[in-house]
Amino acid sequence: MTTAYPPEIQRIIDRVAPGWPEELEVRPGWYPLLARLDERLAAIAPNYVLQQCKSKFGALSFYAEPSDEPWSYDEDFNEAIRTAEWESVETCEECGAAAARQYVFNLWVSTLCAEHAAVISPAVDESSL
Repeated sequence: MTTAYPPEIQRIIDRVAPGWPEELEVRPGWYPLLARLDERLAAIAPNYVLQQCKSKFGALSFYAEPSDEPWSYDEDFNEAIRTAEWESVETCEECGAAAARQYVFNLWVSTLCAEHAAVISPAVDESSL
């Protein structure tokens, strides 16, 4: 199955290293965060390559290298990724709202705003947040 991504996200998909799946395992609420991250990384390392992008324990996990050369390292590059990963733990995976928090549903951790958490579990009450 092929997923249609917006152009700013397709640019990230186009960076996926050979042998890795050409997909992002994140919900669309994080797309703006990823687009900003891609702009920062491309400014630091124009030829960066992506191995994997996914949600893990309700946070962004973005695995990339500044180039396709083994053992390449750039502190600014890695700091940009860490910053985006930290931002993700307060950003709704569904809509991108900044006032999100982590919820556990059926042993799966998701970062959601109260509105989207209530859609998954009506027992979530905003007054208890």
